[in-house]
Amino acid sequence: MSLASVPNFQLLDQAGSRLTLQSTDGHLAYIFVLEEDILRVVVLANGKFNFPRTWAIAPGCEDVPIEGRDRLDLDGFALPAFEVRKEPGLLQVATSVVRLTIKLEGLYCQWETIQRGQWHVAASDRATQSYNFGWWDERVYHYLKRESDEMYFGLGERAGATNRAGQSYRMVNIDAMGYNARTTDPLYKHIPFYLTWKKNNHVAFGLFYDTVADCTFDLGRELDNYHGYYRYFVADYGDLDYFFIAGATLADVVRRYTWLTGRPAFLPKWSLGYSGSTMTYTDSPDAQQRLNEFLIRCEEYDILCDSFHLSSGYTSIGAKRYVFNWDRTKFPDPQGFVQNYLDHGIRLCPNIKPCLLRDHPRFAEAEAKGLLIRDEDGKPTMVQFWDEVGAYLDFTNPNTVDWWKAAVVESLLKYGVAGTWNDNNEFEVWNTKARIYGFGNPRRAVECKPLQTLLMMRASREAQREFVPANRPFLVTRSGTVGMHRYVQTWSGDNYTSWETLRYNIFFCAGSNSASFCRASASIPGMTINRSTSRGCIRKLRRTSVI
Repeated sequence: MSLASVPNFQLLDQAGSRLTLQSTDGHLAYIFVLEEDILRVVVLANGKFNFPRTWAIAPGCEDVPIEGRDRLDLDGFALPAFEVRKEPGLLQVATSVVRLTIKLEGLYCQWETIQRGQWHVAASDRATQSYNFGWWDERVYHYLKRESDEMYFGLGERAGATNRAGQSYRMVNIDAMGYNARTTDPLYKHIPFYLTWKKNNHVAFGLFYDTVADCTFDLGRELDNYHGYYRYFVADYGDLDYFFIAGATLADVVRRYTWLTGRPAFLPKWSLGYSGSTMTYTDSPDAQQRLNEFLIRCEEYDILCDSFHLSSGYTSIGAKRYVFNWDRTKFPDPQGFVQNYLDHGIRLCPNIKPCLLRDHPRFAEAEAKGLLIRDEDGKPTMVQFWDEVGAYLDFTNPNTVDWWKAAVVESLLKYGVAGTWNDNNEFEVWNTKARIYGFGNPRRAVECKPLQTLLMMRASREAQREFVPANRPFLVTRSGTVGMHRYVQTWSGDNYTSWETLRYNIFFCAGSNSASFCRASASIPGMTINRSTSRGCIRKLRRTSVI
């Protein structure tokens, strides 16, 4: 690459807490001073946002509009005073906590933080091609210099050790049933946030990349002689929009990240109790009777149980699952069944799925109303789902949200169900031509699959809030992305029951960016209880001050 192809930026404008930089060939960059300890960098190689709205940023708020928050909206931030210094070829922006120095030729950033009263370098962009200014493809990239003393933590629920250094992770929501908790990647969650701890000078900071696209983090696994030691982020679609969060400790950084992305859901007290579940009962031809026997066994063995997660076998027609359908051969009296559990002090959380099989009783209705993700020709995009093919509902369509909420109420909440188990919600749409409504701005479905997951759980929560406004909603989800903590509790997915799994799922809980619980299995005569919180795991977490 010749020097002439390196973009040369200049400060175009300063409007309040936003500085706008522009290159001679039309590239654009924004620097936002949001808090004393939070700065934001946006790099737009084509000069405009591909995704002008965000569903992740909710500083100290309960939520964002369902159609997303304008990325230029600065409501909720302190917007402190800051210093701007200009030197030939350099621009420096500083608060009392963070100092960002930008080399304008090539847009290379260096971050410093205050530690023990002195400035210390926290992070530096790679000295060669740190951003993609049309050099490679249409994806967005960010390369940073990697130091030998750095440790990396976070990225949500990832397999393996908590220190991510030397590893690469593909952030694609996928149904990884039976995964190896030490080695399998990718998994269910999409949390593009990680922490850096520099051991030599005790510097801590976090980087959050605000994207709903499939993305990759390489934290030192890749090596290229031409660029020195580096780490990088690359997203398949969208924009490069990242937040630098400083802190004296890693705990400080995490607290600021959770403030930045919104307050966590305040769940009902009963959700902290023991919860049982198994597919065995709902797959039995006499499921209602078997589940009522569970109540008898709980009393017999003096087991306290506050909730039960009802597996999807209750929705079956033959061997397949059909969301919002009660199998009356297995459950002849759904309302009586739910009431019996309530009489025993146990709330039911039935499984619901966002994909309608092609022979679902309501598939034709959903297709006619335009509620499904569609191909270019307008026909539903068919995907593999539960031993059949079907089409995912499109939650970027307000009509889909209304349809879903009504179905949750009519088929579940009216019976006395207390919560919903949002499952199989990875939205594995691989067809790059499939389209979504996009709140009136149609786009390709593959560009924002995790957003569908987030909007699904939000719709489920709204159904509960509207139907029983006096009660705190309770939901669990298997898949998700940043912002999910505002709505749900999650679990570590459909793993393989082993001691190794339990060992690494403890790390999952400690490293997750949402309220996560380990999955374990326990048995007593005549019953199996799965997807439950392990008491040993909880004791371990208490010793490590995680909960």
